Amino acid sequence: MSNLDQAEQGQPDQSDARSAVVPYSGARVRIVRLPTQVANLEVIVPYGLIAEINEVMLPEGETHLSRLDAAMVDWRAQRIPLVSLEAMLNEPLPTIGQRVRCAVLYGTNPDIALPYYAILLSGVPRSEEVTGESFSEENLGDGGIWGMTALLGDRRIAIPDVRSLELRIDEMRLRFEQESAPTP
Repeated sequence: MSNLDQAEQGQPDQSDARSAVVPYSGARVRIVRLPTQVANLEVIVPYGLIAEINEVMLPEGETHLSRLDAAMVDWRAQRIPLVSLEAMLNEPLPTIGQRVRCAVLYGTNPDIALPYYAILLSGVPRSEEVTGESFSEENLGDGGIWGMTALLGDRRIAIPDVRSLELRIDEMRLRFEQESAPTP
């Protein structure tokens, strides 16, 4: 099944994020623009990676997210890590309350126990269709989480390196589990 077929059917792609978003010349792919406050970039992901856009409650007393920590939140009767791309990139974190909007994404790496994870949003996501001709590739972005930055029309966009992002989030999740495990 091609990336385009997976995106149209809402299935997560198991391949590299760049090939999932930057389609072959002429092919149309649906993407979702994730509103964050990452400086000078709009973040996009393939439509097929989005499990749900939802509001979640942060655990009591956790109204901040840090570069190295994820908040564990309840979503559909399971605990999933919630991260802020802004915090991961050492940028100022938007002011948040107990209830936050997030994009819940499917995990794509079968080698780690991360079936879902959530990214903090600062607005309402928008979906749109793009073609390969829409992108003019640029250098890789900073922060170790960008697979590619590009121009889409007159907007600068960033496509996360999904596998790298998932590995960092899984490390945060494991650290949280170790810190909150009862000591014998």
